[in-house]
Amino acid sequence: MPESSIFHRHRAFVILLSIATAVRLFFAVYLRLGDDEAYYWEWGQYPDLSYLDHPPMTGWIGGLFSTVFGNNEFGVRIGPILLSILFLILIYQFTRRLYKDDGIAFRAALLFSVIPLFFVGSFMLLPDAPLSLFWLASLVIFYRIVESGNGNFWFVLGAVWGLGMLSKYNMFALPGCIGLFLVLSAKHRFWFVRLKMWLGLILGLLIFSPVLIWNLQRGFPSFAYHLVERNEGFSFSWEPTQIFLAGQLGYLSPLAFFAALVVFYQLGKRAFNEKDEKALFLFTMAAPYLLVFSLACMLSPTGKPHWPAMGYITLFCSLPWFWKEKWVQGRWWMKLLGPIPLIALSSAFTLLLLTQSVYPVIKMTPPRLDLTNDLYGWPETGKVVQAEYDRLSRDQPTIVITRRLNMAAPLRFYTPGNIPVYSISGVNEQYDIWGRGTLENHPKGGNGVYVADSRFTPGKLERFGFKRTEALPPINVVRAGRVVKQFFVFRLYDFQGVK
Repeated sequence: MPESSIFHRHRAFVILLSIATAVRLFFAVYLRLGDDEAYYWEWGQYPDLSYLDHPPMTGWIGGLFSTVFGNNEFGVRIGPILLSILFLILIYQFTRRLYKDDGIAFRAALLFSVIPLFFVGSFMLLPDAPLSLFWLASLVIFYRIVESGNGNFWFVLGAVWGLGMLSKYNMFALPGCIGLFLVLSAKHRFWFVRLKMWLGLILGLLIFSPVLIWNLQRGFPSFAYHLVERNEGFSFSWEPTQIFLAGQLGYLSPLAFFAALVVFYQLGKRAFNEKDEKALFLFTMAAPYLLVFSLACMLSPTGKPHWPAMGYITLFCSLPWFWKEKWVQGRWWMKLLGPIPLIALSSAFTLLLLTQSVYPVIKMTPPRLDLTNDLYGWPETGKVVQAEYDRLSRDQPTIVITRRLNMAAPLRFYTPGNIPVYSISGVNEQYDIWGRGTLENHPKGGNGVYVADSRFTPGKLERFGFKRTEALPPINVVRAGRVVKQFFVFRLYDFQGVK
């Protein structure tokens, strides 16, 4: 087919991809880094086999592109944007392969372009960016194995699975999804006794081995952190469940969430009642992931509502088929969950979130409830801290101190000299591995600059062991005519040693 004909056939998707990418680029450059993004950028300043919180892929991506394009918002976020382009192309091609219908494929791509969870996270440097791409690529490859029976694809799948595990530990759920499909599908169960499947699994583990080596050298701190430390003092509460449900309604939009539940049910019905192999594939690639990470989010005091995100991918790929083939003449609730109201509401949620990040159209009280406020005030505070650091350093060795890693990382990024900042939190974190989680090595007589904000009030500065402290005027962060946040900067003189 001539190139002009190919473009004409897929013109709508190319236009969608271009618009989505342009919007992502605008917000990627305009918005300041979130504290998590700055933290992963800082990983890139210390390339390693792994890190305490997550495997290394996010740090490698941030380090590579910020080295090429500079330590600025574009340099940090261009990597995730490129991944999001590949992700949307894969969504389009995967859905076309599933349903042999360009219109269904376009609507699937449109869904992933307007649902808040998948759009807003697509331009941020977070572990979910590479995880999403490698999870989707794994589904595409496994579907090729299901379709073709070609065992050589297990090696490709193993390699992609390994790269996904280098991105986020959630990728460990993939063998569970695949295993469930093979157990339930009599037609494909034979793979359990084929060597190539197991060799692909071993290949994935070999690619993941840098994380295992890093942990082995340090006594497996990552596994202790995720399995033990994050859940210490656990007691059952309904609050995480409420946060989880509110998160699904907000991150997906209410209609998209309910549509996903309906698709999940109907795929299961087709898979088990009608013995539909395609429905079984789509159902099993969602069910274990959604179950495990939804429960983890509802039970863990540190659970995050985005944890189940990968489980929704096959559901939203399937939703346009249900719109076209099953829900056209359906009941009233099917019309309510139809393409126009669902896409319109999801777009409205995404637009509101993006608008709120630029200008607070919803003035929350107290302001700390508005998470977009966390993006503001860092460059101004960074300049003040840099000036104080330079002044105090003329007399004595000086360090910059905070009490939280989500203060330390953005502060380092936004000081003009990218000053390494200490995070004296009292809990196990990556800064302890870097040697910036304690003041033990700071020389006696040295000075310091301490920074806090209105999320984490300064508290008693005497605990840091400096003989004298001096407060600077608070730095007010003003949005829409009101103070939404304050930064507090202190000069610390004459370090006496760790108390």
